[in-house]
Amino acid sequence: MVSTSDRPAPRALAALGGRLATAALTAWAAVTITFFALRLGTGDPTASLLAQGLATPAQAEALRHELGLDRPLLEQYFTFLSGLVRGDLGLSLYTGRPVLRIIAEQAPSTAELAGLGLVVAVGLGLLLGIVAAWFEGRALGRAAAGLAGLATALPVAFTGILGLLLLVGLPGSVASPVWAPIRRLALPGLVLGYASSGAIARVVQAGLSESLLRPYILAARARGVRPRARILWHALRPALPPAVSLGALEAAYLFGGTVVTETVFSRPGLGRLLVGAILQGDFPIAQGLVVLAAIVYTASHFAADALAMTIDPRLRGQI
Repeated sequence: MVSTSDRPAPRALAALGGRLATAALTAWAAVTITFFALRLGTGDPTASLLAQGLATPAQAEALRHELGLDRPLLEQYFTFLSGLVRGDLGLSLYTGRPVLRIIAEQAPSTAELAGLGLVVAVGLGLLLGIVAAWFEGRALGRAAAGLAGLATALPVAFTGILGLLLLVGLPGSVASPVWAPIRRLALPGLVLGYASSGAIARVVQAGLSESLLRPYILAARARGVRPRARILWHALRPALPPAVSLGALEAAYLFGGTVVTETVFSRPGLGRLLVGAILQGDFPIAQGLVVLAAIVYTASHFAADALAMTIDPRLRGQI
């Protein structure tokens, strides 16, 4: 008789529960570190208003009182946590508008760009990794591995500027409305996705090269299984969990990579909002964006663990 503890479903649920608890603790730690680092490292955020002549000392003091900056640090921390639970991230120093509303206005543009970048990263990474492993030692395999290496080595800013230069060289690319969607989304998404595809391709190539040497692949070949089926079903599936875990890291990287991409392509979004908040010293907006980044990072890791266990049931007792 099989005990309940030995059944796959309870083990999987227990593993996911443990990962969910770890993700929650990680998010809490990131939020806590951000809170204290910004307050202890940057000093009084109202000082930037005084330095730029945007507020009188009396107005700055009133704003400090409104933001609760004249209270003890621990009291500020617990007030911040209670507001975070309610979805209250405070008010912008410059506009007085709720930070959550400002972030919500810019989030769709960044989500659109990061989503396209993730699709490009996963699709191109899988393609390059499979080609590099299947044609290893041949010209096509070396070319795929070379493209993956370039993606890892080249900065996003460089590939973005190079893409803009190539687009400007096309006939009528600057003024023609035909190229507007490419300038607005397609090119930034390709640049962002290409930068993340290299790491995924390398992991897929390594895992697939190892899988292709396993006895069950040789047995499948002896049974007459077609090469496409041997790769996509027999060899690729065991190689996917590490790529999925790396994909979670790349998803978080894409969220941060939009800072550079949106700046290079002059796109609205959370990246440019963060740059502006840091340059202006808009303390609450910068803090809210870092909190959002921490939540995205931990959520992507939890989703990756769940997907990895779905792909490879052997991981259910290990994660």
